[in-house]
Amino acid sequence: MMKILLSVLLAVLTMSLVSAQQQADPALLSDGQLHVVMCGTGSPLADATRASACVAVAAGGEVVLIDVGPGSWRQVAVNRIPAQAVSAVLLTHFHSDHIGDLGETVTQSWLAGRAKPLEVYGPPGVEKVLAGFAQAYSQDVEYRIAHHTEAMLPRAGSTAVAREVKLKSDTEAAVVFERNGLKVTAFKVEHDPVKPAYGYRLDYKGRGVVVSGDTAKSANLAKHAAGADLLIHDVLAKDVMGMAAGNIERAGDKRRARLVRDILTYHAAPVEAAEIANEAKIETLVFTHMVPPLNPPVTEQMFLRGVADVFKGKVVLAKDGLRFDLPARN
Repeated sequence: MMKILLSVLLAVLTMSLVSAQQQADPALLSDGQLHVVMCGTGSPLADATRASACVAVAAGGEVVLIDVGPGSWRQVAVNRIPAQAVSAVLLTHFHSDHIGDLGETVTQSWLAGRAKPLEVYGPPGVEKVLAGFAQAYSQDVEYRIAHHTEAMLPRAGSTAVAREVKLKSDTEAAVVFERNGLKVTAFKVEHDPVKPAYGYRLDYKGRGVVVSGDTAKSANLAKHAAGADLLIHDVLAKDVMGMAAGNIERAGDKRRARLVRDILTYHAAPVEAAEIANEAKIETLVFTHMVPPLNPPVTEQMFLRGVADVFKGKVVLAKDGLRFDLPARN
């Protein structure tokens, strides 16, 4: 009996130690489709069921992560995204819930087999952010190389390179990169006083996905999202959060009430996001970064109220692990 139990435990342990590369879904890199996986749909508010902001896009052999909030790397792994193929990170802005797993992204993709520096793109200031993470993880890198040898873990793969993306104006987009058929562009969104904050559009074989980042209602977002298949937009239930602020203030906590009211000014309400999607003629609108969190599920209605009156396309309330597979159109 003991031998059987040990055999079972050994089998389970062996399976758990299979490399991320073996667990990954190779079709994400080679089937000619544009794949989108939601790897973090939460917000700064605590939510046991969601990681913070992260969208993974796989196409043409490239894996691009848009934001890497706390907990998001675990979602990259459990959703079978080829970690060694992560070729770029696009940061929309530098709030903590969008950058918290940058160190893990660099380290874990290196351990999975990435052998060259990871490119990290973002607004001006991205160099400072990346330098901070590099310093924080520098001793970890030395420990791992000393233990496993540089032949196993090439030092170049432990590093990341900051690529500052500059826009010529507040309304023009800039090409971030274009390779293997995947084109990435950046554009300004409205998240003042966070300046600049970017949204990103990724196009591949006639398909397009747009990630808003954090933004209030933005005409520039509508302009650059035009004709996309997916618009992934952060949303905040302003009416609910406004009432919550009032209740908090009446309970005597004026400081917290002020903090809640402040966030109303730089996020879009669901109906405002729907108006953007309607103007841009989007096929599918995906709500993410939902504030307050969807708990209990009945609260889904606060994000859908009035949306159908504005936008007639498909509306999806995102959850971690949600995946879209978009076949080529050309």
